[in-house]
Amino acid sequence: MNTPVLLSTPLPDVVGRCKKIRECNLDDRTPDIIRNAQNGDTEAFRELIDLYGPRIYRIAYQTSGNSEDARDIAQEVFIRLHKKLGTFRHTSKFTTWLYRMTVNLSIDYLRKNAGRGIVSIDSDGQTPDFPDTGGLPDAHAELSELKGVVAKLTAYLTPNQRKVFVLRDLQDFSTPDIADVLKCSGATVRVHLANARRRIRDALVKHYPHLAERNTSGGED
Repeated sequence: MNTPVLLSTPLPDVVGRCKKIRECNLDDRTPDIIRNAQNGDTEAFRELIDLYGPRIYRIAYQTSGNSEDARDIAQEVFIRLHKKLGTFRHTSKFTTWLYRMTVNLSIDYLRKNAGRGIVSIDSDGQTPDFPDTGGLPDAHAELSELKGVVAKLTAYLTPNQRKVFVLRDLQDFSTPDIADVLKCSGATVRVHLANARRRIRDALVKHYPHLAERNTSGGED
């Protein structure tokens, strides 16, 4: 396969089609698409980007808390996918393999770019500014603000906590699927998730009490 195929499907276009694409619940043609892409079919590779690009971007965004970083991470995932697709063996789930790559590259990117996408909460309790939601109905404005705050606050989680929290609470992966992606036990996933939720909850209570009051819960899987 030739690398320029990546440039023929611009990332903004892939992200823009997010709501129009059904991903993850794919039909029986998916293994054939993967095999065709492995054999150098550029159209098949572009189809994989169309199918999985939106969720890759969302995972990257919710891990980094920054749209610019998320685009860089997603592009790096596509490049790595192009290089490594030939090593994928059809004895395992493609999504497990791909999303493992995504979360690992997301964390690696943040480590290499320390400070990028990190929200600053000073000791005097000052909190960062978020987009004005004054034009939205109250419930939608609160939900929009909550999502923005939570995505930013993932910066305070450890790498493993962040991976689990993004996949479980923001992407709605099941605990067994997360265990497969991260190559760990379900018990380990639950421990990281409980610790992540506690950290997020504590940060919300301290810095965003108006959001924490109605939106935090101690529930675990």
